[in-house]
Amino acid sequence: MATRPWSEKIWFSPCFVINELTRSVLEKDKKAIRRLKEAWICAVAMIYRSISEKAEYWIQLPPNDPPDVLAMKLVSIEGGLGNSLSELKIEAFELRDFYDETIEASIERKIGSNDYSGMMVIGFVRRLGGFNHEEAARYIQSLQPKAGSVSLLVQEDAGTTNVSIIQLFPELLTDKFDFGEFCKMSGQRDFVEMSRGTKARKEDSTTTDRMTVVP
Repeated sequence: MATRPWSEKIWFSPCFVINELTRSVLEKDKKAIRRLKEAWICAVAMIYRSISEKAEYWIQLPPNDPPDVLAMKLVSIEGGLGNSLSELKIEAFELRDFYDETIEASIERKIGSNDYSGMMVIGFVRRLGGFNHEEAARYIQSLQPKAGSVSLLVQEDAGTTNVSIIQLFPELLTDKFDFGEFCKMSGQRDFVEMSRGTKARKEDSTTTDRMTVVP
């Protein structure tokens, strides 16, 4: 099987990205795992957006960060003159058990004095036990972070694909969804080839080549 090189024109479906992380873990590809963990966080969050907006989101890992991940959807141009590419910049991180600090402190440490203006900052909580998301939201909002939004993904039950998404900033919003069930039912292609510009041109490419997600 030939390997198709990374290209800024290629965007991947969230479910394809999730499967790529699983494959990289099985292959013990340490270099890919780090970037794909960031992409996994973005993928799960974009599945929620796909469900709530009834839209297809696509993901790309840029060669340099920040941002960690790019996400996009196509938006129809008024008058039916084609589509434009609506892009989101994502900064992703994990909140692990070995950090001896509160959820709020972990988020504050991540954001620090960094400027994430216009970006979505999304953390995946990999800790046992719960936390008060209302108190966390009040604290993060009091910091007035330089970020478009700050959210957390929390696995509801170990061994399942049920997750909660909790937006802490600029306002508190919560919801639950099953990203595994979405991927079972989704008819979204693995990837598309997209040319950026005033009018985005989408090509539903097919290939038997192995696609390169991590640049």
